Amino acid sequence: MSLKWSACWVALGQLLCSCALALKGGMLFPKESPSRELKALDGLWHFRADLSNNRLQGFEQQWYRQPLRESGPVLDMPVPSSFNDITQEAALRDFIGWVWYEREAILPRRWTQDTDMRVVLRINSAHYYAVVWVNGIHVVEHEGGHLPFEADISKLVQSGPLTTCRITIAINNTLTPHTLPPGTIVYKTDTSMYPKGYFVQDTSFDFFNYAGLHRSVVLYTTPTTYIDDITVITNVEQDIGEESRREALC
Repeated sequence: MSLKWSACWVALGQLLCSCALALKGGMLFPKESPSRELKALDGLWHFRADLSNNRLQGFEQQWYRQPLRESGPVLDMPVPSSFNDITQEAALRDFIGWVWYEREAILPRRWTQDTDMRVVLRINSAHYYAVVWVNGIHVVEHEGGHLPFEADISKLVQSGPLTTCRITIAINNTLTPHTLPPGTIVYKTDTSMYPKGYFVQDTSFDFFNYAGLHRSVVLYTTPTTYIDDITVITNVEQDIGEESRREALC
């Protein structure tokens, strides 16, 4: 096995281990039912790439504290999609660093008034590292662009008379030796050819590092007492397969 593939397997093991440690209970795929409601947030979101030299202007100026359009020019970005392929700008296609998404969602009045109801924000894929705020309040962070994550935002949307919530998501697509897939950042120091601080993403794989909100973003509700996880235990005896029992975690 080559060193390159050995590094990939090590990174995969670290990712799976960190995901297993991060998950508390289950995370069932949300479906509407008599006790659960769902609101899809797919469509056009406000979008802005942080083009500052250190890519940290958004955090330094706290773009999440006010509508993103007040921080500077924004684009309409479809979700889900890869931001690299939406415009004709080469700088955005090859952009490495933090990009910012924002969407205001109108909530049904019962979601904001019924304290026996949980309101959950679920992001099905954000490549690669994501930080999420609701109404300017930090709610969750997640590393890994291939798995969903979610946050209970009930207290934020049920704390006042507002029936809207502003969702801000900052995503960083930088790859390192510890990400999956792995990569490195290479700084170009020849100032006769490159501007000061210029860098590129170096990779050893044969596909493009597409990034953004790659899958749907949804809000959904459950009662405060709800099924969190389901485990189906099976058994095989000779040529007969059977389901021995089911376990539900509430």
